[in-house]
Amino acid sequence: MTVPPPAPLVVVTNWGIAAVPLLGGVLLACAVGAVAYWRALRRTCPVSLKAVCAAAAVALAAAWFVPVLFSSDVYAYAAYGEMARIGLNPYALAPADAADALLRAAQAQWVTAFPICLYGPAFVALARFLVTALAPFGPLAQLDGFRVAASAAFLLCVPLAYDAFAGDRAQRLRAAATIGMNPAAIWCAAEGHNDALALAVVLAGFVLVRRRLLNAGAAVVALSSMIKPPGVAAAIGLAIEQRGARIGALAGIAIAVALSSPMIAGVATQLAPHGTYAPQASLQAIFRPLGVFVSCAAAFVAGALLARRGVALLRRRFLEGWIWLGLAAWVLVPNPYPWYGLWLVALAGLAPRSRAGAVAILLSLTALLRYVPDAIAIPSPALAVALGITATLPLLGLCYNERPV
Repeated sequence: MTVPPPAPLVVVTNWGIAAVPLLGGVLLACAVGAVAYWRALRRTCPVSLKAVCAAAAVALAAAWFVPVLFSSDVYAYAAYGEMARIGLNPYALAPADAADALLRAAQAQWVTAFPICLYGPAFVALARFLVTALAPFGPLAQLDGFRVAASAAFLLCVPLAYDAFAGDRAQRLRAAATIGMNPAAIWCAAEGHNDALALAVVLAGFVLVRRRLLNAGAAVVALSSMIKPPGVAAAIGLAIEQRGARIGALAGIAIAVALSSPMIAGVATQLAPHGTYAPQASLQAIFRPLGVFVSCAAAFVAGALLARRGVALLRRRFLEGWIWLGLAAWVLVPNPYPWYGLWLVALAGLAPRSRAGAVAILLSLTALLRYVPDAIAIPSPALAVALGITATLPLLGLCYNERPV
């Protein structure tokens, strides 16, 4: 039997009881950080921009000292870049007998086969650049390159958020702190997830909008979807709010869709026909024992109610409505991974002290529980329901009345 080479980066996957102290330690650290984070957001005088940047940098450095990860995504990122480099299609499954060392490492980490690329051509180009430039330093450097890029992008999001959000200085500082001091977002950036890269581009687009370059800013926001798709939703929202940005948003979306056609084709032909429905740590996981139809219907009803409230608030010109729409999208996701929470946190920056903003922030923290099924083991049906209830508990905060912000 051939013994696989040691993994360059250790990822806790299905470790059983051995994963508990490792995952528990990270969750505890995030919980402690969340207390300071919450207090910072509730202060009458917001934390300064330098303090937010310093806190984010220190927290990121601490996260890098954790000896393990809980997500294998950086292996897949590196594999996509390597496939593009050697002439393979990253939007198709890699051959099982690939001789490339980086592809073998990714396949070993994902046990059978890593999924096809679900990201746009801009991210694939970045991945190709990183694996090529860092190849002389070995696989660990190639993998850590994605972590460095995500961490740097996350730090960049802090001053970009300050410039991108509307309001007085206190409101903009609080928006920057909402993103930059969120413990779950910090951990996911240290793991190397590309959401921070996409969000940095989105925020850069909104900075241009704030400087009255409406169409240019809208196009940049839309083109962020060439890294990860949520940028399309951001561009549509911007076009709704700013009529003068509609041409730029439409042009950016059209370009992104045209250039992302290989990804769209891959999802339609290879992912969708073979996908399995296995919700975890979500609203759908709570109702999963009752059947797929009931589970999906419950999520759809909840999403519709949240969206209805969001639209009503937006018609009355309350920015909090956008957070409600984000929450509506959140409950429709069967597996809300922790790194998805960065998008909720960015929306919460619009009104972090509002009811919906507080719920969005809490959901970004409880989303860390999605690590449990992957790191420890797939839970029993009863435990899966309990995990889903715990992860979605913050939604109950929407049930009391409060004047919108």
